Amino acid sequence: MRKHCGFLSILGLTAMMGLMANQAHAETMTLTVYSGAGTTGAVIFTMTGATSTAVAPGPDGGATGIDTLNGNLHAIGFGAYTFSALGGSSNFTSSPILDQHILVTGGLTVTSGGTGEGAPITVVVSEDGFTQPPIGKTLADAAGASFGGATGSSANTGLFSGTPSSVSPSTITDTTSPISSASAPITSLPIPYTLTSETVISLTSVSTDPAVPGTLTFSNQVTVTGVPEPASLVMMLTGMPLPLVVLGILRRRRAAA
Repeated sequence: MRKHCGFLSILGLTAMMGLMANQAHAETMTLTVYSGAGTTGAVIFTMTGATSTAVAPGPDGGATGIDTLNGNLHAIGFGAYTFSALGGSSNFTSSPILDQHILVTGGLTVTSGGTGEGAPITVVVSEDGFTQPPIGKTLADAAGASFGGATGSSANTGLFSGTPSSVSPSTITDTTSPISSASAPITSLPIPYTLTSETVISLTSVSTDPAVPGTLTFSNQVTVTGVPEPASLVMMLTGMPLPLVVLGILRRRRAAA
């Protein structure tokens, strides 16, 4: 009878490991640039990252290159803006961890007299499939911006598929290197969940000389922080080789016998 119980326990653990592995699967990250403030405007550029931890337009000028992004910007009426860099990253992992986040960074120049100068565009980076931490504690958004020879604003929001649905630090406006942050307690944590960074940018050059562009560098990190629960022990087991897990169970059962 004990042998049967041991066998059933092993089968149950194996099935649980398979289930947790399926839950831990993450979609790749997506990056989209929209016309206007928010996500209701025209899509200027969109791409999917090659992995679950990074997405960025490449330097090669292909369909997902930085040249294509800037070409699309200029073609849709934002000729004043040129991205020098843009990308997103995350610390996604299927192992137990106390926080999961996505981070967006970018650099933008603005040329005086160019089309669309001062008009808003929106950068969105999103990833679903997050399964850690097991119990949510806070949703936080930390943003930074540095303006050089430019006036305007960088308004950042962190979005989450549970409750609260978003947090928004104050809009960063015309300051050399300001940092802003906000957080809220999480009352519901769906598994899996989605993290999204949304940054609305508007920029005007201080100089009237087109040869002296203004600049903006910005960042936005959206983080879910949690505290462990007993179920995290199961997640730890999923990182162990199955033979070691089985041997551990059998040894305990022999000792009990």
